[in-house]
Amino acid sequence: MEIYYDSIQEGIWFKGLSENLEDSILLPFPPRNKCPDWLVDVLSLDRPDIVLVDKEQPILVLERTTEVPSGHNVGQRFGRLVAAAIKQIPAIYFGPYMAYKHGGKTQGPRYMNLRLFYALNEVAKIESTAITTINWPVDKNCEIIQTANKDDRMRIYLDLFFRAYFYVELREMCRILMDSDFEKGQQAERNEFKKTKVVDAAQYDSPPPSVIIASWELIQELSSWSPTNLIRGNVVFYNVGMKYIRSDPYAGSALLYSYLYCGGLRNRTKDFILYFPNISIAMWSDASQKGGRKDIRMFKIVADGILFKDGYLPSSEL
Repeated sequence: MEIYYDSIQEGIWFKGLSENLEDSILLPFPPRNKCPDWLVDVLSLDRPDIVLVDKEQPILVLERTTEVPSGHNVGQRFGRLVAAAIKQIPAIYFGPYMAYKHGGKTQGPRYMNLRLFYALNEVAKIESTAITTINWPVDKNCEIIQTANKDDRMRIYLDLFFRAYFYVELREMCRILMDSDFEKGQQAERNEFKKTKVVDAAQYDSPPPSVIIASWELIQELSSWSPTNLIRGNVVFYNVGMKYIRSDPYAGSALLYSYLYCGGLRNRTKDFILYFPNISIAMWSDASQKGGRKDIRMFKIVADGILFKDGYLPSSEL
């Protein structure tokens, strides 16, 4: 097996989690222009921390972070899991559900934006795959634990993964993982976190203030442009407040909202429109001509159209 990594330290850490990985080879992700065909799809949206490969077949994707995806940053890493999900490759999100932020006006405990949980559930259901969130433990002061026992549940997951992998195909393994007692335990922990740690959890049952769901005629900013390519009735209208074209956290958030409110990328139930009130068509055109930009690629993939500060472009013209 090969472990493709974004950081060598993460590759070494991952290799040490299971005896089944002891003989695996550590490899950095190749440049996009040298990426083999069998690795392209899983890197098509964003680059995760780890991709485990067996005989030129990606079999597991891992995203590992000590940052809490609170507020608008909820979608920053979302695309790193979606590409794997579309190919029905099991994926893991390993990060804290709460942690202490040091410094600045917002110093203090920070808590998971529940929309990440909800959106990952939708991805797993829509794409018929397995996505597992594993809580990175913290101490009583919400400080990140860095001792070896932080990895206990990662080791349990990998033991379950390999016991299934050697006997069944990936699609069947996804079902086994999602039906396992381990996954039920993670679900129970997420529910307990929501119940005991999140203030006003009900706020996450509806879209954030930056998202409107309505027919395009009722969305003031959009209605004057009469977008004829919108055919699905209601529109999910995401106001992206960036001052210049950038990826994080907006492109990942757009992907998250597409699964949470639109049925995903391939079988849309609603049209998805991005609103760039601070970006002109000329700024977009200039950025689009610079090849290989992740932000442009991801926005094009997710949007049925983009409303700029000076005009509207349907997806066919982006």
